[in-house]
Amino acid sequence: MIDPAAGGPRATGRRAKTTPEARSVDDLVRARRAGRIGRRELIQRAALLGVAAPVLGVVLTATSDAAPGRVRPAVQYPPAEAATPITGATGTVPASGPTYPPGRPVDGGTVVIGMPREPDTLHPWLTQSLAGFDVLEGVMDGLLRYDAEQRLQPALAEDYAISDDGLTYTFRLRRDARFHNGDLFTADDFVAAWETKLDRAFGPTPTLGWDKIADVASPDDRTLVVTTEEPFAPFLSSVGVTFLCPASALTDGLDAFAETFGRTPVGTGPFRVAGWDTGSRIGLVRFDDYWGDGSRLDRVVFSVLPELDDRLEALAAGEVQLLGGAGALTADEVERALPIPGITILEHPTQSWQHLDLKQIGFLRETPVRQALDHATPKRRIVDELLRGRAVPAFADQAPGTWAHHPTLEPRPDDPDAAAALLDAAGLLVGGDGVRRRDGEPFAMELWGVDDDPLGRRIVELIAAEWNAIGVATTPRFGDAATLWGPMGYQFSDRMTACLYTWTNANDPDNTFYWNSSQIPSSPTAAGGNLPAFFHPYRFQAAIDALTSRAAAESDQETRRELYRQTQELLRREVPVIFLYWEQAFPAAAENLGGFWPSAFNQLLWNAHSWYLTEPDAGTPAATPVPPRPPATPTR
Repeated sequence: MIDPAAGGPRATGRRAKTTPEARSVDDLVRARRAGRIGRRELIQRAALLGVAAPVLGVVLTATSDAAPGRVRPAVQYPPAEAATPITGATGTVPASGPTYPPGRPVDGGTVVIGMPREPDTLHPWLTQSLAGFDVLEGVMDGLLRYDAEQRLQPALAEDYAISDDGLTYTFRLRRDARFHNGDLFTADDFVAAWETKLDRAFGPTPTLGWDKIADVASPDDRTLVVTTEEPFAPFLSSVGVTFLCPASALTDGLDAFAETFGRTPVGTGPFRVAGWDTGSRIGLVRFDDYWGDGSRLDRVVFSVLPELDDRLEALAAGEVQLLGGAGALTADEVERALPIPGITILEHPTQSWQHLDLKQIGFLRETPVRQALDHATPKRRIVDELLRGRAVPAFADQAPGTWAHHPTLEPRPDDPDAAAALLDAAGLLVGGDGVRRRDGEPFAMELWGVDDDPLGRRIVELIAAEWNAIGVATTPRFGDAATLWGPMGYQFSDRMTACLYTWTNANDPDNTFYWNSSQIPSSPTAAGGNLPAFFHPYRFQAAIDALTSRAAAESDQETRRELYRQTQELLRREVPVIFLYWEQAFPAAAENLGGFWPSAFNQLLWNAHSWYLTEPDAGTPAATPVPPRPPATPTR
């Protein structure tokens, strides 16, 4: 999946002309306070003056408590004893709890979210975009869901139990959960999901976990009993949290279900889809028959604003209250947003790893060649220069801070000389034209990226330049996301290719979907995440199959931890993809938005039913706390 949406000051080719009121930082601050320049102009002129946004933010903060550009600590529930410290020089605030703004809570209201790229579809089983899941998280439910601390909580199932042999899952279903069309949720809806996901005619929907089910029974209207063919540790984090659709939506056939439901999905969540104006906005309204605590907001609107300047302007003008989820600020955009008054920029880790996949074809099938490309990839420069240090260098597929992360591995060093030596040893020698060849065949690569991702474009072009410098003829290529990952995409050509994109892990560390041979698609339209191995399985395929299969079947966490560490060691050695960095996310929220709690373990609207807006109230120095729902641990 990919969903980076970056931007930055555009080069005009001319020197910017300054005005008497904007020759210095102090002049700029005074001009803004006097109303002689607007909010958008403040952002633009800060860039033209060459002022680092954190510096401007400090100046604006130091002069007045109410100064524009102030980056306030997020007040949490319960309120912190002291202000949350700002980390390092980033000017951002750790997202360690829900926002708790001053003022009086408002009943109802609308929160507008700036969205850089609209979803490919809103069908929960077909969307391949993070933007789609951001919307659906407030519309759909699964049997279970995760909280902000990666703990499973009840949803459409009030509790569950697992048999001693790990084969049978018994769920006690809610009686009061209704879909937005009025249908009562029953076990039949789960059965319909199982049958549809395994129907090859439906489409390339992920089936991992669903393909382990041997039988489904419903002894009464509140009980669902699911029996699997073999133990599968990630079952609850894959099947258990899958968004469920009403069985009645399948009445008109699979084609209609895919198309119609993808425009107006029907779920059991706290919001229902009111409309999707393509290229403009997606509107959600409160669902009054929601089974849980009802939303405090009337509406949530996703406004499609492809350009960063437009999103920042709308945020500064109060037309947008949030840039979050797939639309959160990227590491290189934070500086642009810091001068904006009345917002808080939060920071939190993610489970998304930015990488280059390497199609298993031609020279790319050879481990030393892949290791050479890893050495030649300027990972440190990407993190330090393009991302301003706001990312964590990666070496494998388990996120830092999670229980499966390898504690001692390090990324392979950036070393062009080592890269050249490996290629020389592999018999890929530089010819008179500067291109490496073996047996007359040139080492020529296509390196793909998304065409509307400026940060990604800079990364691709930087990597291509470094690869060309060691004699690998690399051509940067760009396309739209739908084409890149469609049946006519780069991964199904017979050329040596790589592509820059982000993969987002599920909450269970299992990554069978990406590495196991069972997940190599049988055709360009078939399901499966192991696309780099479409033409040829990895030469280490048997080893990673054994590790991923054993880990998925193992219930003991310590044993699983060791298996995932071995998997990471194998991935670092074999380099099936070039791991670049773990992304950090930087959502920007209006200072009157309460209850917002971005998390590495959930999509954007996971707790949107708890969001609220405040308005100033001289008699009320702080908003009445909105207690979070007590954590309810399901019966095991």
